[in-house]
Amino acid sequence: MSRLAALWSIFIILNGCTTIKINADDTSTIEYEGGAEVANDLTTRACRRAGQQTAEIISTVNKDSTLPAGSGKQVATFRCLAADR
Repeated sequence: MSRLAALWSIFIILNGCTTIKINADDTSTIEYEGGAEVANDLTTRACRRAGQQTAEIISTVNKDSTLPAGSGKQVATFRCLAADR
């Protein structure tokens, strides 16, 4: 339950430029604008706030599929890990 509370607090803090959704299958989804470095930084920060070590990004897609890859808002699905891989 503390993981959920931590992710919600991050959601509130980052709400201006990102959105974090907690999924039922032990993954989370973050919506952001920027490249792979931004996704890695945001997901790792979210996981560390939730008491985990790092994040594993499972997939990244454009929110608007009509735009070229890597442009506009991105949606990354990730899971938090207790140890670095």
